[in-house]
Amino acid sequence: MRAEAEEDRETTPRRRRFAFLVALVLLAGALSWGRSRDAPKVESPIRQIFPQAEIIKVREDVHAVYDEEGGLLGWAGTGRGRGYGGPLTLLVGIDTLGKVAGVEVLENRETPIFWRMVRAPEYFRAIRGESFDSLSWEYADVAGVTGATLSAQAIVQGVQTSVIKVAATAFDTRIPVPPRPFEFGLLEIVVLVLFAMGILGLRLRGPLRRRARWASQVGSLVVLGFWKDSPVTLAKISAFLSGYLPDPRVQMAMYFLVAGFVLTSFLYGRNLYCLYACPFGAAQRIVGVIGGSGLKVSPRWARLLGGVRDVVVFAALFIAFLSARPVLASYEPFAALFSLRGTTLQWLLLFVVLVASLAVRTPWCSFFCPMRSVEVALQDLRNWMKGKGSGGPPGKLVAGRRPSAVEVVAAVSALVVMGLIVGILAQGALYAP
Repeated sequence: MRAEAEEDRETTPRRRRFAFLVALVLLAGALSWGRSRDAPKVESPIRQIFPQAEIIKVREDVHAVYDEEGGLLGWAGTGRGRGYGGPLTLLVGIDTLGKVAGVEVLENRETPIFWRMVRAPEYFRAIRGESFDSLSWEYADVAGVTGATLSAQAIVQGVQTSVIKVAATAFDTRIPVPPRPFEFGLLEIVVLVLFAMGILGLRLRGPLRRRARWASQVGSLVVLGFWKDSPVTLAKISAFLSGYLPDPRVQMAMYFLVAGFVLTSFLYGRNLYCLYACPFGAAQRIVGVIGGSGLKVSPRWARLLGGVRDVVVFAALFIAFLSARPVLASYEPFAALFSLRGTTLQWLLLFVVLVASLAVRTPWCSFFCPMRSVEVALQDLRNWMKGKGSGGPPGKLVAGRRPSAVEVVAAVSALVVMGLIVGILAQGALYAP
């Protein structure tokens, strides 16, 4: 038995390393496939803007549009804006008088629930008939987008880019656009302070460490949670890996959060974001204080749930990369709590997790959060580079022992949570705009 256990300890790191490499190859293939997709077709959207269009000629991303008799109707230009989930591609039609004839969305990667908030045509109707050289580029001009600021900004940026191309190509006019300054305010300062407290907490002991962690988590709950709704999600990690980088002028805090998550996991072997800066983790801890959260989950069940979570995270990333839509990787219930917006399944998932937090300490962070899988992967990579083993063998169910009633309830609850997660992923894939 001792020899078998020793052999298992030696072979398990190799198996984990092999599984990790296979997963990387598959994800890289899915990412390559998704990025190589053909550009969206423009003929049908152009005819939506110019119903009499019969002849379309392309010149430097600007499409000249003619009727059946060869009469010029106008031009249609494509432009991109950087939204929450990646580039948002728009098509703007300008008639021969230099007025906006219409706007069509060619491609977007936004979260469906927030995209529905900005899909209302108020802004498109407002600029229709306006001269291209009199348009305002204020993001606040986009109507009906409260809670979806990044998507609203992407719409205005896409229209702006399209109009600039048409003006330069068709009217030989340069439209001056004032550069947008970097936004560095309270949010960015709070993020830096939270990570600084986390690094300090590594050197503190006892009550001082607990107080520092509580103070940082309450701050993250207020600022990153209910005020800004800016936790790190798998969708944001997926967007970074896909090369869809957010605009640093307006999302510098997100760069700090992602960099802090990755660097502290890799350098310190501990993920300081989850320990000190995650607002959802703070919410679970507070609920746990109310309920006592004294129930312990055995290591074998914890490892089993961790293995299932890893498979779900891989599937979510694979779908997101293959479809070139990073937001499809997101299944966290954060938006339901912090912005009070979510699908029915997300609300159910939030309810189950918060109820479980009354009995089990931070159940989402421990067993279901996708960022935990990312953290483990970074720590395994760190250990392998240093010549150490992985985090340990996966848990095995012990034969011959009947699970306790608590373990049965925990297993059923875990199945419910995993079912809701799979449902959220499927819902996002099926009903994406």
